[in-house]
Amino acid sequence: AYLGPFTSTFRASLTDRWLEDLKQLQLPHTPGVDIVNTLGDPVIIRSWNICGLPTDTHSTQNGIIMSEARRWPLLIDPQTQANRYIKNLGRDKSSAPNGIEVVKQSDKNYIRALENGVRFGKWVLMENVGEKLDASLEPVLQQQTFRQGSQLMIRLGDSTIPYNESFRFFMTTKLPNPHYPPEVAVKVSLLNFSITPKGLEDQLLGVVMVTELPEKEEKKNALVVNNARMAKELKDIEDTILHMLSNSTGNILDDQELIDTLSSSKVTSIEINEKVAEAKITERELDEERERYRPVAFRGSLLFFAIADLSQIDPMYQYSLQMFTGLFRNAILKSEHPEDPNDVAKRIDLLNDFFTYMLYQNICRSLFEKDKLLFSFTLVIKVLQGDGKVDDTTWRFLLSAQAPKIRDCGMSKPTEPGTEWITNQMWSELVTMSEGLAAFDGFLESFVAHAAEWQKLFGSETANEDPLPDGYSDRLSMLDHMCVIRCLRPDKIIECVQTFVSAHFGQRFIEPPPFDIEQSFGDSNLSTPLIFVLTSGSDPTKDFLTFADAGGRKVSAISLGQGQGPLAESLIEQGTSRGSWVLLQNCHLAASWMMKLEQIVEELDPATVHKDFRLWLTSMPSKAFPVSV
Repeated sequence: AYLGPFTSTFRASLTDRWLEDLKQLQLPHTPGVDIVNTLGDPVIIRSWNICGLPTDTHSTQNGIIMSEARRWPLLIDPQTQANRYIKNLGRDKSSAPNGIEVVKQSDKNYIRALENGVRFGKWVLMENVGEKLDASLEPVLQQQTFRQGSQLMIRLGDSTIPYNESFRFFMTTKLPNPHYPPEVAVKVSLLNFSITPKGLEDQLLGVVMVTELPEKEEKKNALVVNNARMAKELKDIEDTILHMLSNSTGNILDDQELIDTLSSSKVTSIEINEKVAEAKITERELDEERERYRPVAFRGSLLFFAIADLSQIDPMYQYSLQMFTGLFRNAILKSEHPEDPNDVAKRIDLLNDFFTYMLYQNICRSLFEKDKLLFSFTLVIKVLQGDGKVDDTTWRFLLSAQAPKIRDCGMSKPTEPGTEWITNQMWSELVTMSEGLAAFDGFLESFVAHAAEWQKLFGSETANEDPLPDGYSDRLSMLDHMCVIRCLRPDKIIECVQTFVSAHFGQRFIEPPPFDIEQSFGDSNLSTPLIFVLTSGSDPTKDFLTFADAGGRKVSAISLGQGQGPLAESLIEQGTSRGSWVLLQNCHLAASWMMKLEQIVEELDPATVHKDFRLWLTSMPSKAFPVSV
């Protein structure tokens, strides 16, 4: 429970430190012990994975704490992974026989839902909690139960109600970095479900294996089940022998039943241990095969965090992990295979190239034209950073013209004739670059000595392409070259970025594909809405209706605003049953209804919704627009 709020990396470092302390203090312990090995049941964990719990170690630890902890869990869940998992688990009758109720703290009747959950043994999931919890939750959080006769009771508000021991309570928050005061933290099991690069890499590796090598993943799952079954058999044998020894009377050597049991148990135990040893070898081989595909998962993790950063440019540039994972899976299925099926290195290169461009095409559809080159540049930098090919100080200088000082040039701005073109700002940035970046040792002296040549570059129409004086073109990397152009000709940075992207990823990454509504529709599914992000004066409605008419689709459209929510719900309900399309216009004008829209979208079930149904939305950029939609 102590490790709950921390990230996977910090959890691992703490655990390693504690194990080292146990060794130094010479305290008896199992080497390499952790929460998964101690409390985890592989069969149960596998059933959690089927319900949507991510397969990485961090999420497995969270699942075990949720299952075993005495206090109710409060989950930090900005990507809503835990939320979906709990809902799926709550629908599973073997886990939650009485079902699950989903509420929000803002709901008027959430206390009534909580009472029903306590009374009838239903699970209750409270979504989107803030940094403060309602005081009315206190009896539930503290589990203040008492006995009234033979019945276990709890007092909620003014009511005293029977307490059903099947009741479970979960809370989730979408806040990425909430601050909970100690008085809240001591009442709940605070668990961090925020995705980290390493955690996402492990999750995507699982997706790669299920999609690319399903037969080997099935074999590994079968091994997990068999190992758990054999471990249980060994435990049962030990329990039987201990039970018979404790209940034996007289001379043990005269107890023939006990001797026969011990004899047969020894044979069974030897057989099981041999099978376990064989299974471990097979499992090790499967894990080695799995690790060969890690570069694909690593690239996927880098790219997700590249698109996650786009939300800092515009609040509408937000992409759910669920969408990203679906795209990742499709890329694996659609990408080209090498001529030699055993050439894993070639297959990895093809997968990485295909998925990177597929992601670029899909994300470009949702970006304004002015931001598409920036997105390409971000992708390239992220990938190069992952390969360790970007110097962080150089990258920081390119963005901000700031760098920590590592040397002192001790030069003042030249005043000689012929240097008047050097502005104060230019000189200041050149000094910062020379004093802070390793590649520019001695640059200022060379700059002043060759001022006339630098002036020609300064006045050139093709400054971004011209060679740098004094041989610096051969000495500097492309990113270093961009830093020089940033100081001298910032107006040429866009051309430099285009050259940089083209050199690393190819020309196609600086030529965004034109918007194609038909292709967008082809990549969609019935449970994922399609959103037109509007700018002032733009209206895609005419193009959309033309496309719908061409396909013979029936469209129900409504412009959202005050009081239009119930009508919109009715249209969606009709559309899901009849297979028509629904267009909700101007979602930004119905900010208060967006939470309801989010709930409707989450409840779209491919098993019950008509396969031809699609939900289309239009909205101006708005912070109120739900990320999950």
